[in-house]
Amino acid sequence: MTSLINQLYRFGGFTLDACQRVLLREGKPVALTPKVFDTLLILVENCGQIVEKEELMRRLWPDTFVEESNLTFNIQQLRKALSDNARDPRFVGTVSRRGYRFIADVEVVVSDKSLVGPQNARRSETSDVLSPETGNGLISRIEAQESGPAVNSTSETELSTPEKNIGVIPVADSASTSVSKRFIAVAAAMVIVLAGAGLAFWKFSNRSIKSFGEGKQVGGMAPVARPLKLERLTVTGQSRYVAISPDGKYLAYTRVFEQKVGIWLRQLATNTNVEIVPAGDSIIGLAFANSGEYLYFVRGLPSALYRISLLGGAPTKIVDILEGTFSISADDSQIAFIRQAINREGQREYTLITANLDGTDERKLLTEAHPYGLYTPLWSPDGASIICAYGNSTGGSQNITIVEVRVADGMKKELSSTRFYRIAKLAWLPHGSGLILSATKNLEDNNGGQLWRVSYPGMEISQISEGMTSFRDLSLTANADKAAAAQATSISDIWVGSSREPRNLKRITQATDNFCWTPNGHIVYSSTASGNRDLWIMQPDGTEQRQLTVSPAVDATPAVTADNRYIVFMSNRTSKFQIWRMNLDGSNQIQLTHEGGKNFPSISPDGKWLLYNSTDDWHVWKVSIDGGEPARLTDYPASYPSISPDGKMIACVGRDEPKRELSILILPVEGGQPLKKIEFLRHRFSGTHIEWTPDGKALIYAAVLGGRIAIVKQSLGGGSPEEIASFDQDELFDFSYSIDGQFLAVTRGGWQHDIVLISDLNR
Repeated sequence: MTSLINQLYRFGGFTLDACQRVLLREGKPVALTPKVFDTLLILVENCGQIVEKEELMRRLWPDTFVEESNLTFNIQQLRKALSDNARDPRFVGTVSRRGYRFIADVEVVVSDKSLVGPQNARRSETSDVLSPETGNGLISRIEAQESGPAVNSTSETELSTPEKNIGVIPVADSASTSVSKRFIAVAAAMVIVLAGAGLAFWKFSNRSIKSFGEGKQVGGMAPVARPLKLERLTVTGQSRYVAISPDGKYLAYTRVFEQKVGIWLRQLATNTNVEIVPAGDSIIGLAFANSGEYLYFVRGLPSALYRISLLGGAPTKIVDILEGTFSISADDSQIAFIRQAINREGQREYTLITANLDGTDERKLLTEAHPYGLYTPLWSPDGASIICAYGNSTGGSQNITIVEVRVADGMKKELSSTRFYRIAKLAWLPHGSGLILSATKNLEDNNGGQLWRVSYPGMEISQISEGMTSFRDLSLTANADKAAAAQATSISDIWVGSSREPRNLKRITQATDNFCWTPNGHIVYSSTASGNRDLWIMQPDGTEQRQLTVSPAVDATPAVTADNRYIVFMSNRTSKFQIWRMNLDGSNQIQLTHEGGKNFPSISPDGKWLLYNSTDDWHVWKVSIDGGEPARLTDYPASYPSISPDGKMIACVGRDEPKRELSILILPVEGGQPLKKIEFLRHRFSGTHIEWTPDGKALIYAAVLGGRIAIVKQSLGGGSPEEIASFDQDELFDFSYSIDGQFLAVTRGGWQHDIVLISDLNR
C-alpha cells in the first residue's frame, strides 16, 4: 500500500523528508547541495550499518568516474551541516579505509501501518503494543543489535557500544484488532496532522529545494553542477603548471626532479612525452601562443619570460622581472603581465604592463599599491582591454574581484560585485561569452580553489567543480572542448621529538599553519579534523587532544601567556582577521582588535600586552591583553614581531633601506627606528616566525639554504647563521621549541600537484 504522507526520518533534532528532499533543523530548512543530501539519505537509510566507500560513490555518481576526494568532501560538508565532529561524532562515523556509518538513533515516521519499516535486516522487531492510554503507538522502537560510534582512524576493529534505540514502523498483525475505536479516531487525527505537517514542510522549503535541486542561483551564485569528467595525466605529485595548445593536440607541463624544474611536452593523441626545457631554476607560468607554434614560460629568480619553439632549440628571453601569470593577445602581437616593485614607503606596487611579443615597447597601463593588487592578466578577445583580478585578501577576507582595464587609456572598471579570497587563473570561453576561473571563494573553504563559470558581460557566477582537491593552474583550448588543470592536495602534520635529535622527530597528528607551546608543555595547534580550521590542544605525544574553538572561520597562529592563563590567536570570523583571546580551556573567547586586518600576535613576557601586524600596511601595533585602544610602534613595514625574553627589544623582518631588501630589524620595545639591521646572507627568510633564544643573544627562524628549508640560529652580533636542522624533502610550515628547550616541534608536509584533462568543461 502506498503511504498517504511523506516518509520522514528523525534524529537528534533533525527531520529528513525523503520525498520532498529537505532536511529540517527544528522546523527550519538546512541548505544542502543535492549530492550532500543524497549522501545523508543513503547513510540514514542504512543507519547502524557500514556503507562502503565504493558503494557510496557508485550510488552518488553512477556511470561517472570521480575521485574519492569528492566523497570525502561530501562527508565533510554533511558534518558541517549537522554540526558534527569527526573526532567525536554524533551522527556520521568513519570506519577506517572502509566507509561510513550513521550512528545516531533514527525514528522513521509514516502514516500507513501496513508498511514494514525495519531499516536494517540485522535488527530484531520487538514492537511496542499500541496503547489507548499513552496514545503514542504510531511509532514503536526496537533495540539495534549492531550500532556504535566511528572506528578509530588507526584501527579497522569495530568498537562495541551499548545498544541504541532506532525508531521503525511496527508490523501489523491480528493483535491490532483489539485497539479501541476511540484510539483509532485519535490515530486518524494524528495522520491528518502529520499530513498537514508534510504539506507545510513542502510549502515552507519548496523554494529552497528548487534552488538546490534545479540549479537556480542562491545568493547570486548557482550550485555545483554534475561532477566534471576528469582524466588524470600525471601521478607523481610534481607537476604544478600546465598549458594546453589551442588545437588541443599538445600539453605542456612542469615536472620537478631533484628539486629542479623542467618542462615536458605531451602529444595527447599518442600519449608520448618529451622534455623540451631541461630541469633548472623554478618555473612559475606556462602559455602557448595562439598560433600553437611556440610555448612561453616564466623562469628563475629574478624571473624572466622566455619563448621556445615546439620543434626544439634554445629558449629566447623576452622580458625581465614579471610575475608568473601573463597573457598573449589573440593576434599573437602583444603580451600583458604584472610587475611588482617596492615603493618608498616599503609597500608593494603592482603595475599592469603591455609590450610587443618580442619584449619591445613596454607600456604601463595601471599601477596599484598595497593594500590593492593586480593579478592574473587576460587579454580580451578583441584586444581592447585586459581582464585582471584586483584587490587584497591578506587580512583573511573576500576582497578579490574582477576588473577590466582599457588598453587605450588604462581606465579601470569593476565588472562584478562578487568577491573571492583568491583568483589563481582566468580563461576565456569561445567568442568571449564568458570566463572560467580557478578561484577560492572563502579562506575557510578547506577544499581550496575550485572552477567557476562567469558569463560575460552579465557576470553571473556559478561553481562547476567540487571536491577536496584544489584546482590551481588552468588552460583551455580555443573552442573550450578540452581544458587542462593542475590539482593540488596538501599534507601537513605536526612532528615532535628531542631538540638534540631534530632528524628523529615523530609524526603525531594532522596539523596546519602555526602552533605554539604552553608553559606547562602542551601544544596548541591548528587542525582541520573538525572540518574547519580550528584550534586544538594536546600533550606532545598526541594524547589528550581537545578542540578549543568551534567556528566555520579560520582560527590560527596561537600564542600563550607565560602564566598559562590565556591563548591569543587570530580569526577571520568577523570577515577579516582580528586578534582574539580565550582561556586555556577555550572558554571566554573575546575579540581584542576591530579595524582592518590583524595577524601574527606576540605576547610580552609579563603577559600584559601583545604585538601584532596590521595587514593594511604591515606596521607593528601594540594593544593591552585586555583590549582597548591600540598604539602604533612603527611607521614602516615590519612583519613577524617577536619580543625578547627581557621584554626590552622587538625582532621583526623588514626592508633594509636603501637596498629595500629584506633583513632582520631589532627595535626598542617602545617602537621607532631600528637599533640594528642584520642582512640575510646567502639565505632567504622562509616566512614562518622568529624565536629568541632564552639568553636573548640570538634569533631562530626558518630559512631557505641552497634549495632546502632549514632552521637556523642567527647571532645578534651578525655573521652567517648556524644551521640547526634541515628538511630536504618536506616543506616546513612552522617550528617551535618548548619553553625548557628540551623538545622541538614542527609542522611539515607538502603540496602534491598533478595534471588532469577535463573533457566536458563547456557543456
